[in-house]
Amino acid sequence: MKNRTRRTMLAAASALFLSTVANHAAQAAPKVATSIAPVYSITAAIMKDVGTPSLLIDQATSPHAAKLRPSDAKALQEADLVIWIGEHLSPSLEKPIETLPENAQILTLGELDGLTELAVRTGGNWEKHVHDHDDHHDHDAHEEDHDEHEADHGDHEHDEHEHEHEDHDHDAHDHGDHDPHVWLDPQNGLTMAKAITAALSKLDAENADKYAANEKAFEEKLTSTTQSIKAELAAVRDKPYIVFHDAYHYYENRFGISAVGSVMLQPGVAPGVARVREIRSKLKELNVVCIMAEPQFSDKILSTLIEGTDTKISQLDPLGTNLDLGPNLYVELMRYNADKLTECLQ
Repeated sequence: MKNRTRRTMLAAASALFLSTVANHAAQAAPKVATSIAPVYSITAAIMKDVGTPSLLIDQATSPHAAKLRPSDAKALQEADLVIWIGEHLSPSLEKPIETLPENAQILTLGELDGLTELAVRTGGNWEKHVHDHDDHHDHDAHEEDHDEHEADHGDHEHDEHEHEHEDHDHDAHDHGDHDPHVWLDPQNGLTMAKAITAALSKLDAENADKYAANEKAFEEKLTSTTQSIKAELAAVRDKPYIVFHDAYHYYENRFGISAVGSVMLQPGVAPGVARVREIRSKLKELNVVCIMAEPQFSDKILSTLIEGTDTKISQLDPLGTNLDLGPNLYVELMRYNADKLTECLQ
């Protein structure tokens, strides 16, 4: 009798265990790798109560120059779905993504139909990218060497040294024809959320209803916040300011605000001597109210730029460095930048 009872209990326990394993397998969320924090946040909002994506590029690191850590490379290789903006934003991800298994799903948000796309800005105080041939491309590390080189060898040899450095930078910093910072238009954020929802639902049909409900909640929250930001920024829309690097074209276009140039002409490439003189002249000529730092880059040059002017220093952030990483970061990022602009410009 005791043996029969024991066998019955073991059989019941085994059945429960197998049922639990099967249930867990059926409900397991897909493994999703995302490139930058705003993309992570939108994905996390859609996956709420189902799973959590992984983040490949740290919030405090510029995606233009990011390098994959071994743990991130592992997460990328194991992903069922990879979501990124594209190679012009994060070139270090291009080759690792190309080597993924054939069954890995890739969602390139920068190529979605229905996105608002803006051309890379050139000319005037936006002159940049692959067509510059002056000292706009000097690194901090090369500035002193350039000045010494000019003093010792004359302008002609300095120019040759400078152009060699520019040629080295051109390939590394080319953004392509379109500005890749598409997520900073909240309307594009909604388009991306729909695409992420569709990709997840195809991959994990069992949770499609949850993804759809989460996408609807995200849309309602972002739409409400966007309307609030439009009202907030209307009061400062004609106030000129300068950004640290040209990441905010989409934000400006959506909200009608007035950036008049950037400090850096290439991400991570500090302004040279002539560029510093040009910016200082622009600050006075255009009565620039604010110059906006960016947490992904050193801002030590800014105190030199504003010396003797009435221009103030504040900060914008394209990635949400100081925000909690999670499903609310994207909407909070839209609000953060609006509040920083209003605070400095009004």
